[in-house]
Amino acid sequence: MIVLGSTGSIGVNTLEIAKKFSIEIEVLVAGNNIELLNKQIKEHNPKIVVVAKEEDVYRVNHKSVFFGQDAILKAIEDSKSELVVNALVGFLGLRPTLTALTCNKRVALANKESLVACGAFIDTSKIQPIDSEHLGLWYLMQNRPVEKMIITASGGAFRDWDISKLQNATLADTQKHPNWSMGQKITIDSATMVNKMFELLEARWLFGEGKYDAIIETKSLIHALIDFKDGSTTAHFANASMQLPIAFAIDKTMQENILSHVDLLKVGSL
Repeated sequence: MIVLGSTGSIGVNTLEIAKKFSIEIEVLVAGNNIELLNKQIKEHNPKIVVVAKEEDVYRVNHKSVFFGQDAILKAIEDSKSELVVNALVGFLGLRPTLTALTCNKRVALANKESLVACGAFIDTSKIQPIDSEHLGLWYLMQNRPVEKMIITASGGAFRDWDISKLQNATLADTQKHPNWSMGQKITIDSATMVNKMFELLEARWLFGEGKYDAIIETKSLIHALIDFKDGSTTAHFANASMQLPIAFAIDKTMQENILSHVDLLKVGSL
């Protein structure tokens, strides 16, 4: 496989899953964390490495190192891998998604902006989202009439704030996520709920037209719910780990144990 954004949290978890299932890593693409990238190169022995900046090329311990977006696209075009894991941050991830699909590759997509910006022009039949909410919806889908699809949100850093105080929030305040540690951009997007708007738009392109909604579930144990037209609702529970959606993006028939089960008796309440 090709891993775009290998040193971020999605990339690190992807490489853990790849190791678990002995999947060869053909290309690693990373940003500025060269120290971690060098450790990944040593462990996974990729054929090609791409970094963001030309000045970082000499710091990478590999004989085939390139830089910049054009190098990412060329690495995808020249590769033999059937799967591209796109965990790049922001609009930078769009062209690699389009290139991978043009090359008839499957895309495990953690780059939200690809579908948000360009969903109408993307063939989603070759995309498997790396997102716990979208995995949850996909997992729950049955051949029954659906009334509404619902994804959940942690609520982010400001979920317990008085709304009148939000105007005084600082950058540092946005980074105090109550449930986990992520990169700066997605943590800000989580605090402002923009990330959930992105995920609702993604859901619309992945699953088609219909009713969508989002609710806050502070423990992040329910990731998605579906209201069926018969009046029943089904929820997808799982402990919060990106390794589950990554595993299903690699193999839709995944039957190996990836996580420990949610014990509702221990959880006590939602």
